[in-house]
Amino acid sequence: MKETKIILISFLSMLLLLSCRTSQQQQRDVKIEGKGFGIEYAELLVMEDLGNDRTLCRILDPWRTGRNMMQYLLVPKDDKEWNEEVEETFSSKYGESTVLRTPLTRMTLTTACHTWLLSQLDALDNIAILCDTAFINASNIKAWMRSQKPDGTPTILDGGTATKPNVEVLMAGQSDALWISPYENATLGNLDRLPIPIIYCAEYMEDSPLARAEWMKFYGRLVGHGDKADSLFDAVATRYEKISNNGSNGKKILVDLPYGATWYVPGGCSASAQLYEDAGFVYPWADDPHSGSLSLSKEAVLSKAQDCDVWYIRYMDTNKDWTLADFKRQNVFFDKFKAAREGNVWGCNTAYSDFFDITSFRPDSLLESFVKGNGAFYKKVANK
Repeated sequence: MKETKIILISFLSMLLLLSCRTSQQQQRDVKIEGKGFGIEYAELLVMEDLGNDRTLCRILDPWRTGRNMMQYLLVPKDDKEWNEEVEETFSSKYGESTVLRTPLTRMTLTTACHTWLLSQLDALDNIAILCDTAFINASNIKAWMRSQKPDGTPTILDGGTATKPNVEVLMAGQSDALWISPYENATLGNLDRLPIPIIYCAEYMEDSPLARAEWMKFYGRLVGHGDKADSLFDAVATRYEKISNNGSNGKKILVDLPYGATWYVPGGCSASAQLYEDAGFVYPWADDPHSGSLSLSKEAVLSKAQDCDVWYIRYMDTNKDWTLADFKRQNVFFDKFKAAREGNVWGCNTAYSDFFDITSFRPDSLLESFVKGNGAFYKKVANK
């Protein structure tokens, strides 16, 4: 059972990191007019102000250099000048776009992090359907999900799983957009035949924590809260920069657990690696050129990180938080690492932690937890 828990959380980490770009320079070579629309960090998001509160948003393809994955044209619902003739004019100038009449008010979301973000933008009422509700741990979201509308009906509908949303629920619930995380070579199945716009949430492919968080500017405009999203990101970026860049603490860090015989660790050009560096840690794979995950053997990790000073792990245990003895019982191999032997292991129990809800769009909070060891997400595993 415990081995299964290790596999589950490691698999979740793998999904977030696998299938990434091999070079962060690739998308920087894409020259598109309008890059300066308030986008400072993100490499895969381009937003262009077209006037009259209309915004052109391009999602660059993380896996195919110089190509757009999707292009959206955001047009306010109260824009009375917008008609088919105007749309044709815009299409001839900017190319084919998915027109979204904003704000979207009956969306289907598939991830905890986007749901939490909308809660911070006062836009929970814009969500009609949620998938994978069992993986949402943020207390404010859980309370909202338990609530009912004035007529006694549920606040939200259950959309099934993120990997296979319930099409019948989406249609019956009159969803006006489906948010999904794209993966390389993945197909949409029957979802691409639905008369529902697909919002590609590719921020997890960005190469820095602030680049990923900056996508809130796009999401905020989808729900009519662009200014609020801009202000929130400015606060996040300012706080992140203030906490970071204080120099190295000299401690070598190891993260996460093996998945079966394979250990997936963040590449040296990944957002995670950047955050470890900003927290002052020495990351063993800092010189690696990949922005995705590295698939390594346990022996390869041992040779590179056996002298690690601290080890941060994520695991799922619905019964209790692990002690150091519990942790070591998972695999006798773990005791070969200095951090395990000396009891410098920090754990995040994702069975109840809001780590996956919050950290994507609040990297400043995650950074602070690493720098201060405040227990916000990771707690030092008790030496019992």
